[in-house]
Amino acid sequence: MQGAPQANFLVPLNNGTVEVISGNSLTVTARISVGTATGFIGVVISPNEQYAAIADGPSGVVEVLNLSSLQTVWTTVFKGTSGTTAFPCDIRWSPDGSTLVVPMRNNGTIDVISSATGSITASTTLPITTDPFMLSLNAQGNMLAVELSGNKTDVFYSYPALKSLGTTSFNISTFSPTRGVFTPDGRFYLEASGSTNVIEVISTSTFAVVNTISLPASGSPGLADMELTPDGANAYVVMHGTPTTGGIIYLISLATASTASGPSGSIPLTTAPAFAIPISVQYGTYLADNVLSPPVTGLHC
Repeated sequence: MQGAPQANFLVPLNNGTVEVISGNSLTVTARISVGTATGFIGVVISPNEQYAAIADGPSGVVEVLNLSSLQTVWTTVFKGTSGTTAFPCDIRWSPDGSTLVVPMRNNGTIDVISSATGSITASTTLPITTDPFMLSLNAQGNMLAVELSGNKTDVFYSYPALKSLGTTSFNISTFSPTRGVFTPDGRFYLEASGSTNVIEVISTSTFAVVNTISLPASGSPGLADMELTPDGANAYVVMHGTPTTGGIIYLISLATASTASGPSGSIPLTTAPAFAIPISVQYGTYLADNVLSPPVTGLHC
């Protein structure tokens, strides 16, 4: 996020905890407890960078946090019909900051939530077997893409009304849709697989796959993260790998995403990365001069 290096990084752990790390001192300054169960937890910063929204799937907790005071604005627990967690497994802000959208994996629903109160303002139901897993909003704030891990499909909706717009199915047997990004102009959606080194490019006018980007083979395929660079010119794909084989970061030029057959560049790593944070050259120089001398194992700039 713009401004993040000058303030805080929020790093979710797999046990209901979010660590707050100062971008100035690179030390843990606070720990926020959201739930107690082990499993996926998602964190996203608001467009005005004043709040963070947190979704703890195993505990069913969704909350909004004030980043200045680190105090909770509201907390809501979402449960399924059987009383167990609804498993909110991802969370995104609308571009105007007024709403949040969450896939409730165990309920098979997509819910739009007021960012001010935590109340549900819209909802759509999917077959439970589809497992709504991850989702993304376009920059225009009028289209939502949802990854259905249960049947190798992406579904697209209008936002915030959640009117069905189209469906994309993937023909590659090993393709498991895990994380996607819209191009800044909203014309395409790039979908990454969690199980194979392939990116599918989807037209948001026809919802057909218009290009397949095959990433160079690696010893340990497996998606860790996929995001846009801050300038909106590229997408970067973080492949986790293992500490033995190392991971890889691939760069994809959005100008040629619908026509090029491969990535525009790659960076091999000696560790297994979970995510990557784009930073300014000035901040990178600070880290290289003040943190990486002598080198710190596991930190790459």
